[in-house]
Amino acid sequence: MKAVIENRKARLFSFAFASTLLVMCALLFPTQEAWASIADDINNWMCGVLRDCCNWMFNKQTDVLRSIGVGGILSADFSNMLSSAGSISMYDIAHGVWQVAILPIGCGVLSLVFTLKLIEISQRMDSAQAMPGVKEVVFLLVFFAVFLFLIQNSFDLMAAIYEVVGIAIDRVESLFGTGGSLNLAQVSITTTDNDVPSLIAMLVVSLVSWLVVIVAYIVALVVCWARAIQLYIMAACSPIPLAFMGMDETRQIGIGFLKSFGSVCLAGLIILILLIAFPVVLGGIAAVNPGTSTPVDGIVGGLSYALQYLAMCILLILSLVKSGAWARDIVSGF
Repeated sequence: MKAVIENRKARLFSFAFASTLLVMCALLFPTQEAWASIADDINNWMCGVLRDCCNWMFNKQTDVLRSIGVGGILSADFSNMLSSAGSISMYDIAHGVWQVAILPIGCGVLSLVFTLKLIEISQRMDSAQAMPGVKEVVFLLVFFAVFLFLIQNSFDLMAAIYEVVGIAIDRVESLFGTGGSLNLAQVSITTTDNDVPSLIAMLVVSLVSWLVVIVAYIVALVVCWARAIQLYIMAACSPIPLAFMGMDETRQIGIGFLKSFGSVCLAGLIILILLIAFPVVLGGIAAVNPGTSTPVDGIVGGLSYALQYLAMCILLILSLVKSGAWARDIVSGF
């Protein structure tokens, strides 16, 4: 009886072992054919790394371009165009130079102009052998009072001209934003094909465009800061050209100065328009499609987009540099 029980247990164990072995073999049996290639795996890995590097650099470049906003420089009021960490700002320096050094010179130039006007009236009196008319004397006194008022308030007058353009800048900014708030269209920048040479070429283009984007960012800041410094210096020196407006022979000096100051103010509006329009134009770039329906299409499309992206960055730099000349061309037509 005991032998029968042990024989039965042995059969049950053998059956369980055979069933378990069969199930394990079934799990290991492949349901479809599998092919493995070390070269293909390495190629796919390299393409993935290159593609990720290109996309990361292009995305970071886009973020940098979006951050080229006004930064408080273009839309700031006249006294706060350039911030200062200390108690003295660039506005204080310009106003101090205007008050202490330039204003006395402007008053001296006005006195010279007034003296020349008196000599002119005296010469007419000697030639006509008569006393000057009351009208000429009153006109000379009014002339002196008006120009003395302009010279003594020339700094505030320049600030008022700046604020007029500042109203236009604020309205444009409130209508379209500063440029950074605009979203760029999501465009496939790099090719989806696992082609190492094309992705290496794309990586080179992305590195070059990254350098150009950094240059564009620096140029935008330099242009804005240089504009602010130029406005302060021109406002500080304003009494001298305004004093020359009193004589017919030198009146063009004062008129030219006012046009130059207005063009520098207007350049801020042009810079803001460029910064707002650049992301919009960049988002509208489309890759070139050869239309051959071959794997080369992806490579050509990706490279063409990258090159257009690079060209647009260079165009932004040139436009920022030429913003002052464009403003002078606009003002010179008035």
